[in-house]
Amino acid sequence: MSEPTGWDRRLSVAADGKGLIGYAGAVLLRRLADRTGLTAAVTAVLPGGGGHGWRERGAVLVQLAVAIVLGARNLSDAEALQAHHQGLFGPGVSDSTTRRALADLDEQVLAALARARAKVRRHVWSLLCLRPGGFPG
Repeated sequence: MSEPTGWDRRLSVAADGKGLIGYAGAVLLRRLADRTGLTAAVTAVLPGGGGHGWRERGAVLVQLAVAIVLGARNLSDAEALQAHHQGLFGPGVSDSTTRRALADLDEQVLAALARARAKVRRHVWSLLCLRPGGFPG
């Protein structure tokens, strides 16, 4: 169900005190979305595009969700937080790109997103049920 997006292939962990980042939980949250297939599922539902500078809308919304968890209260905050993590996730998403992605969310797309999220949620719960001992404590 997951499709690697490649942004996390260059991650490494060292206890040398160099290359420290704040909000380390952002990495876990973003990687969770990618590994469970949520980013790919959201991308599949949203309108696609191409051309120079095109950003996949699923990744844009996932980045926005991570920024909100980190405390962003508006699109400018989200853009600033993403710029802060540019070395980790790559170039941040501008507030205008995020605004365009949000503008594409009509009732039909929102319903499709809800179905995609439910499918990923079922998949994750089924994996947890298969785990020896069930849900980890």
